[in-house]
Amino acid sequence: MTDPFAPPLEAGSTTVTSERRRWTKESAGGLFAATAAFEVVQVLVFEPISRLLPECAHRVTTLAGILGVTLAHSLATRWLKRLPSSAPPT
Repeated sequence: MTDPFAPPLEAGSTTVTSERRRWTKESAGGLFAATAAFEVVQVLVFEPISRLLPECAHRVTTLAGILGVTLAHSLATRWLKRLPSSAPPT
């Protein structure tokens, strides 16, 4: 079965030699950090904002969550890239 999202084959080539994004420790850690940050921001921001600005509490909480996700993902990815590789030396 062929992958419908795979890039097209190059002329005269029988295999795809493109760089495909792999699931790495950086992307997994970044996703985890982003998810955790979104949940924490939702819990910490929604209650006070719903008391102060009840008509726009969801909008402010969502924007704060997006900001938290962006910061957490970039920081976690940068930090995880500095860790040594767990692959055995070749």
